Amino acid sequence: MSSDTHKQFTDHYNDTKDQVFNYFMVRLNFNRAVAEDLLMDVVVKAYENFHKFDEKRASFKTWIFTLAHNHLVNYWRDSKKTASLDAMEEGGFSPATVEIDDETEQNLENEKIQKVLSKMKEGEKEIVTLRYIQDLEYSEIAKVLGKKPGAIRTKLSRALKRFEEIYKKLYPVIIILVTIFTKWCIYLWDSY
Repeated sequence: MSSDTHKQFTDHYNDTKDQVFNYFMVRLNFNRAVAEDLLMDVVVKAYENFHKFDEKRASFKTWIFTLAHNHLVNYWRDSKKTASLDAMEEGGFSPATVEIDDETEQNLENEKIQKVLSKMKEGEKEIVTLRYIQDLEYSEIAKVLGKKPGAIRTKLSRALKRFEEIYKKLYPVIIILVTIFTKWCIYLWDSY
């Protein structure tokens, strides 16, 4: 690989490495060791196959997420490991939470989101992760998963409904409190 090509790869990789790592973390129920291993495998594969990358067909981000997705599917098929978060917790393991900032409220919300995601089907979890955690566009998700953008919109809509259902089952009191608080605020607003 020429030095210009190597630099181009390095620049692209540095822009996306955290997103790919986070993708693996979420999809693997926050198993850091496996996520790091899979990331390294994908980096090597991407580096070795960078000459096949064509910016006219897809962005680097889409291309590397396609590699990551395919590698993850192969990992699951080869290892036949689909341990859920509940099974890990029953075994005495408590995964670390993803911290966006230091506020306790945000940490608690992140834990709730992780718990809801762990209860979703793998396909639902993946599409929500790609869209809202990795911030991929519908067209990019379609390329990663080998589907049409319209199908992605439909699957995402269904996955979000499922997310909401699970969230309401796990945290019904919060929904009730939010509803009561909202009605109270409307009442106060109307009374002035």
